Parts: sequence; structure tokens; C-alpha cells
Amino acid sequence: MTELKKKTIIKKLNIDPNKRLIFVADIHGDINTFKEGLQRINFNSNDELFLIGDFTEKGDETYNLKTFRYIMELDKNFSNFHVLAGNCDEVLRFILPKDAKEKFLYFVNEHKRSILNDMAIEMNYPISYKMDVDDFVSKVQEKYKDLYEYMDNLADVMFLNDEIVLVHGGLDDIDNIPEYSLPMLKYDRFYELSPIQKKLMIVGHYPTRNYRADVASVNPIFDFRKKIISIDGGNHVCKGGQINFIILESLNTMNFSYIYVDHYEKYEMKQDVFYEKPKNRVNITFVDNEVELVDKDLDFSFIRHKKTNQFMWVHNSSLYQDKGTLKYYAYDATNEFLSLKKGSVISIIRRGEPYSIVKFDGYIGLIESRYLQ
Repeated sequence: MTELKKKTIIKKLNIDPNKRLIFVADIHGDINTFKEGLQRINFNSNDELFLIGDFTEKGDETYNLKTFRYIMELDKNFSNFHVLAGNCDEVLRFILPKDAKEKFLYFVNEHKRSILNDMAIEMNYPISYKMDVDDFVSKVQEKYKDLYEYMDNLADVMFLNDEIVLVHGGLDDIDNIPEYSLPMLKYDRFYELSPIQKKLMIVGHYPTRNYRADVASVNPIFDFRKKIISIDGGNHVCKGGQINFIILESLNTMNFSYIYVDHYEKYEMKQDVFYEKPKNRVNITFVDNEVELVDKDLDFSFIRHKKTNQFMWVHNSSLYQDKGTLKYYAYDATNEFLSLKKGSVISIIRRGEPYSIVKFDGYIGLIESRYLQ
């Protein structure tokens, strides 16, 4: 049986300094969008591709398992494809009993978008709070032994030519790497909390939108002063999430660029649309997100964000009320309406009335729905 603690696996690679390097993380079971990104960047045998964890979990039904197998297949067939572990990929290790049956039952019955649920579907095994957990786990461990073995051998930290460090969550000190992997895989707010790094570190795990209090953007963060590149676009986690592909021209030039792909409906603007930018731009995530409900209009609510005292429209799906305190909270909300030019291709995150949530160039905002007819 897989141990509930995984000892840290460190790999050191020597890469041709003239090769193109591609970094991606946090696919979260979205195999189709991942494949689209590989096509857009024309990934080929001359590149080195690094997947920095969280290729499974949170995807649509059956797609977490499909994605896991696809990653294993790529890893087997392409020597220039390198995979690191993420905390979500470790669900087979960390969510299973013996002593965590209640946690397991809650996870598979309430979260549902998990590789464990996909396995249950494939085995025709009914999920319920009354299920025989030990029996299910033993069947999973027997039938999916190859997945366990693959997970056990994934690198947790990777050094490239002693110049770049790759780790899913983050690592405070590359000279003092923890014996066990989980603290590095699940390091929330790493970019915000960590010290300046000794070498350039590329991480995923924590959606970049959650670092931004002003603008709602899921684009990567390049901080060369702190020597950190944070690339998690929040795919299947944040409203408007995307998969970011970071492209390094070569280790010789150290010229970075990126593209992103997402799974949302696309729309080409038929006319110019202009909105004045708010004097104080606000991006509400899940921190300091208490609001006051002021008014409602169809699919949207007008609220006052208590921390900033800014008023804004938020989609009703982003608003919830605590049943105990009756206080209101919002998440994944912004007070910015996006100005757009005719011909711009946008992602429609959520259609509604009188507004819709859209994204352009990785920035999320509102637009009057009459412009999307």
C-alpha cells in the first residue's frame, strides 16, 4: 500500500542551453484545453516541456482519469516531457483511509470532481455515505496499481542546469529541502510569503488572481526581483481561469513569453465598447470579502465591498450569505467593466442580464450583455 507520506524526490537535469523550454501547471483534468495549448505553441521534439503538478482533480466527470492516463502516456513516449507532483495529484495518497474514512466519504460525496469518482464510474461502483470504504479502497489500489506507482516516482523538486528550480507549491530555501514533499506541494500564498529566492523558481498551485487585490487577472506573475514566476491560471478553480504556458526561448537568452488557453465560449466583438476605469480597482477573492447587499437587478446584485468601501455589480452566483450571521460575502468579483475594440476575441465566462462576465487578454471584467447579441 502507498505510504501516506512521500519522501521528497529531487531531480537535477542538464538541458541544452539553446533549447526552447515550456512550463505549464494546474491543468486540473482539462485534457482538451491542455492539448489545444500544446498545438498552439507547436510543442515538438526540439523542446523541453515541464508540467509542474496538478494535472488531475477538479475536471469534468471522467476527465481527471483520462488526463492522468494521457500524462502517463506522454511521459512514457517523450523523453523531453518532464512531470512533477502537485498536491492534487497526491489525492490517491492523502485522501485515503485507514484513519480518515469520514474525510474520504465527504470528499467523494460532496466534491465529486475527483479522480476517485472517475474510478468509481469506471468500476461501476456506487458512491454514497453508506459505501464500504475499505472495500472501495482495496479495489482502487488493485485496479489502478500503475497510477500509484507512477505517482510514487514523480519528482517533487527539479533543478535545471543549476539555474532554474521547479516546484509545485514553493520552497523557501533550496538549501534546506524538506524530507517529505507535502509542504512544498501545498504552499498557499508562496509568492506573497516567501523570501527572495537564490535561483529563479517557477511555481504553480496558487491561482495568480488570488494575489491581486486590484485587477482581476489570471495571467502569470513574473517577478525577477524576487526570482519567482507564478503560473497557476486558476483553471477550473477561479471564474475565468485558464492554463498558462510559459515559454523560455533558451537558457542562453532567458527571454520569457507566454500564451494562455481556456475552455470558455469565444466571441468576436462587433463594435468598439468603452467604459471609464474605476478610480479604485477592486478584485475580490476569498479574503476580506464581506460585502453589503444594496440592490438587485436580474442576474446581478449591487454590493458595497466593506474593506474598500467600493460599490460594484456582482453576479448572484458569486454572492453567498452565511446562514448563522446572515452576513454577505462575495468571491471572484471585480468592479471593472472592460473596454474592447471591434474584432477583439473575448472569452464569455458567464452570460447574464443585464451584464455578462468576460475575459480579454487574461483580464476579467463585466460588459453589458447587449453587446454580445
